[in-house]
Amino acid sequence: MANKRRKAREAALQILYMLELGQPKQVIPSIVRYWEHDWVVESDCHLCPAECKDRDKPKSRFSNPVNHQAESAFTKQLVDGVRKHSDKIDQELEKHSLNWKLNRMSCIDRNILRIAIFEILFCDEIPLKVSINEAIEIAKIYGDKNSAPFINGILDQVK
Repeated sequence: MANKRRKAREAALQILYMLELGQPKQVIPSIVRYWEHDWVVESDCHLCPAECKDRDKPKSRFSNPVNHQAESAFTKQLVDGVRKHSDKIDQELEKHSLNWKLNRMSCIDRNILRIAIFEILFCDEIPLKVSINEAIEIAKIYGDKNSAPFINGILDQVK
């Protein structure tokens, strides 16, 4: 479950990033576009012999369609929730990010924080600690070296 939710959070971050950059401008096409184009070459494919037919074949990062459906449903919940409650989420974010205006934060950090704050405020079934830890771990992957401590400092204040 946690692994599926992590992938869904990462997908939500990437979709919110696309939306913030304006490509495309609507949520549903962004989600569809993400899932249609989220293909990667399997990481250990470089070990295949040169004659392997599957060497360059794109593979989904999802192990099966059930995982894909669960992840896309949670992704949609996160993206829709962040967009629907954006005013309240951004107010909460500004309240706890002293000396930081939203437009000064990196797009990645800002959207990781928005997802986590949405979970904290509106997803009672997700423990506070899980939302904070997931945000920090995602920041370590997508942010810079200062992202994780920055995000931790802000989310520690949100309750």
